[in-house]
Amino acid sequence: MKPDKEPRMKKILSTTVMIFLAVELFGCASVQKKFTRKPKEPAHRASAIYFEEGPYQKKYSSAYYYKTHFTFWKSFQSETIEELGGNQKRLERNVQEAYSHLSQLNQYLVPEKQAELRPMLDSLGHIQTQIESGAVSASQATGLRTELEKIERMVSSHFYYEKVKDALIPEKVDLGAQPPSS
Repeated sequence: MKPDKEPRMKKILSTTVMIFLAVELFGCASVQKKFTRKPKEPAHRASAIYFEEGPYQKKYSSAYYYKTHFTFWKSFQSETIEELGGNQKRLERNVQEAYSHLSQLNQYLVPEKQAELRPMLDSLGHIQTQIESGAVSASQATGLRTELEKIERMVSSHFYYEKVKDALIPEKVDLGAQPPSS
């Protein structure tokens, strides 16, 4: 009986060794890849503020940003007017976006023009608070519609790009005297 078991044990042992060598040579890279920890991304990356002129300037001109915010404001303003009496969440979102873009638009104007735009911005802010406080009744909606249309007419006629292009903030900001060279 002993001679019968010995060749069988040799076969099992040699098969095991062959499998072990095959696994070692070719490996299980995909299995290893699954169980390897990936490095964590930081939650916050600090941004640098550059004061000197160089390759780190803003990407687009003030005119581009002004035109963009004006276009978005106009779109959200008209959607707000159309949505009065409709979906409350959509109405709130539209008036928030309209107010946000109008205030962003205000940042690209010189202080004199900002003072001209301020009453319309305040009025839109007041309307935003009314809308966010709850559902607007039908009687209130007509008054709000009239006020929103008035704001839209005033801003569209007095603050379109061609009319205010000379009143935009300058591209470069004077940071004061340059430090003395060493």
